[in-house]
Amino acid sequence: MTVNPIRHPVGNARKPRKPEPIARPAALGELLLKRLRDDIVSGVFALGERLSEEQISRHYGITRAPVRPTLIKLQSEGLLQILPQRGAFVLDPTPEEVRELCELRTALELEAARLALRRNHAALADRIAELIVNMEPYAQDVMNPRYQQFDSEFHLAILEAASSNLLIAAYRQTVHWRFAALRFRLAGDRQHAARSFDEHRAILSLIQNTDIDGLQTALRVHIENTNGYYAALIQGHRGTLTIDATNNKS
Repeated sequence: MTVNPIRHPVGNARKPRKPEPIARPAALGELLLKRLRDDIVSGVFALGERLSEEQISRHYGITRAPVRPTLIKLQSEGLLQILPQRGAFVLDPTPEEVRELCELRTALELEAARLALRRNHAALADRIAELIVNMEPYAQDVMNPRYQQFDSEFHLAILEAASSNLLIAAYRQTVHWRFAALRFRLAGDRQHAARSFDEHRAILSLIQNTDIDGLQTALRVHIENTNGYYAALIQGHRGTLTIDATNNKS
């Protein structure tokens, strides 16, 4: 048997490049989860809209196999509610549910802020400053999805800087995605947006000055203002639906 000799590079000849591993494609369920989550958050589906497994399968051009596990995952994130024999429905919170969600958000963000300043102050200040720069060009274009994205990342950055796996997991599971969906739909008033952006800049200053008491107070006021604004819009929306339904019966 003839054995090929080992070939050595000559002079400045380029050495053979090692083959790169083939990237494993994301599983279909993972792709569906991301796409459906993004579409719910960005308003492709209306609040309270019913989603059937057949509809989702047809909409995304896939089999029905990964649909139900995806719906269950999105229900655990608060973006959907699955009702037996009726289907899955996009979140449609009442003003009372928004208030409770804001109370939970306040508890998580205030504790995260305390831990973040103690554990990762410099990194948090840099990240928040970067997000303020990213948000500013869109601050007057309140319905621009880029602004809403940066707004969500702003608050998530505080949780991530706390370096608490359980805290960030609880925030993502109960608060993050629901508020992201509400921001894309409800943060359309210029006056509210301007005030919100000013509050974001004030929060940055408090982080830079390591003022934990001031930061927690500012976060509390910021979330309370959001609660009042969202709850009023949702109440008005539900009132309109009630009036429409009554008129249709007459």
